[in-house]
Amino acid sequence: MTTPNKQQPLAPPVPLEHSALALDLVRSAARLTRAASRIPGVTYSSIAWRVLADLEREGGARVTELAASQRVTQPAMTTLIHRLEGEGWVTRTPDESDGRAMLVSVTAAGSAALADYRDGAAALIAPTLTAFDEADLNALARAAEIMHRIADVS
Repeated sequence: MTTPNKQQPLAPPVPLEHSALALDLVRSAARLTRAASRIPGVTYSSIAWRVLADLEREGGARVTELAASQRVTQPAMTTLIHRLEGEGWVTRTPDESDGRAMLVSVTAAGSAALADYRDGAAALIAPTLTAFDEADLNALARAAEIMHRIADVS
């Protein structure tokens, strides 16, 4: 006896104004990220910094998982991990759940490099904040909190 396939209930439609706001958030976040990443002397791509940030936040991961999350090929991620390992920013250890696999983890030096990168990015943006009044600064602080919440559920 077969059971009929149960279809997943449809998500409620997203109001048009929410879609427009979501698009504006994505566009403005991307522009801000590009502007903040123009740090003189930084030679690593934004992918490298995202990998370090993901490892710092989520813990160790396999190269294949990192490649999938960054939407790059496994060979490209392997090359990046070799570079980061050469800097002493990541380490690879055997995966206890599968001895054939390796887990990549961020080191203290990698966390320090990421903190320096973030400080450099903030230093590029901070001077522009002096042009805003207290109400706008409070709105930006609240927006940053909300964007963190959005990122945590996305």
